[in-house]
Amino acid sequence: MPETIRLVAEERDYLVFHKPSGLPTVPLKGQGSPSLLSYVGDEYPEVLNVFSPDREWEGSTLHRLDTLTSGLVMFARTQDSYLFLSDEQRHDGITKKYRVVFDRNREPVPFFPPFPYPDPSEGRIEIKSKFRAYGPRGASVCPVAVDNPRYMDGRVYATVMEREGDEAFVCTLTRGFRHQVRVHAAWAGYPVMGDERYGASPSDTFGLEAIGLSFTAPDGRRRVIGL
Repeated sequence: MPETIRLVAEERDYLVFHKPSGLPTVPLKGQGSPSLLSYVGDEYPEVLNVFSPDREWEGSTLHRLDTLTSGLVMFARTQDSYLFLSDEQRHDGITKKYRVVFDRNREPVPFFPPFPYPDPSEGRIEIKSKFRAYGPRGASVCPVAVDNPRYMDGRVYATVMEREGDEAFVCTLTRGFRHQVRVHAAWAGYPVMGDERYGASPSDTFGLEAIGLSFTAPDGRRRVIGL
């Protein structure tokens, strides 16, 4: 396993690893390219034997990070723990925390509606939206106002955004949508450093890291906070 992959927690029911930027969390369907899952599976083969009915090629991976995003990823070690933690996630029982190092030299993002919330630099705010895909092959995501009548059936996703020093925010959410933190940060006017897709300038550094996980352990008797 590459030295850039770091084991954070090793328990009977789950594992937590810190993924480096640039490494996919899981392989693409039908491909065997290197990923965090493949490296973890070399040393903990049980994570490859857990059955996921929707994404069988992802083993026991409980959540994914974008390839450029670094940080914490959790894997179940048994089928029962995978089912328990997946259910927790579906019911907003797993809280995830991210650090956003933002780009001050930002550009407006096409298709984004006006930002309807206060500037997060002035205090802790909760950003809520629905989402829609846009661009070639729907690769990008656009926020949609929660009261937009064209998207009445869409799920509302929330990100709590709080300033951390002069160059960063901490963002907290439960069940997330693809690119949620990246999009909400850019919508607020603070795109992730290096995130050219959402208005940031080119950079050798991608300023998004998953820094915290809080959840109920699969034995159901204790809350794990702050991994």
